[in-house]
Amino acid sequence: MISNKQQQQQQGKRKLRFLDEEDEETIFVPSKKHMCENSSLTPLLEEVAWEEREDDDDFVPLINRPSPKPWMPLRELVENVPHNIISACEETNHHGRSIILKIKIASIKKISEVYLPQRFSSIIPPTKVVKFNNNCKNLAIVVKHVTATWSDIKIVEI
Repeated sequence: MISNKQQQQQQGKRKLRFLDEEDEETIFVPSKKHMCENSSLTPLLEEVAWEEREDDDDFVPLINRPSPKPWMPLRELVENVPHNIISACEETNHHGRSIILKIKIASIKKISEVYLPQRFSSIIPPTKVVKFNNNCKNLAIVVKHVTATWSDIKIVEI
């Protein structure tokens, strides 16, 4: 008579199978226990897990790293220097309608966008913005800072 302990041991044992021609495409995967202990895949799995952890750690420095903004406030432009206008467009958001000029900043030779003050956006219709955009290649914007919060602009031919 076989005891319960012997039955459990026999049930736990598996028969060794040899591959037939039909079974050649069958892939035998080791159990999780063997894979974690002594497997050639263990170092690869650890490397992937380490890379995933490193990617998570890189999120904070990526967010905290300063990145250049695509626009520049009028008050940061150099005064009385013509900045070439590349194009003009309009944008509407929850603050209202704005007119944006894409300019080449003369002092640093970089392309940036400048939002025109709201007082200009309210008096210039959309048709004029489209017409201006078609003919702005030989125009430049000159800024004069009246106060810390008030800048006056002029558009001149170059």
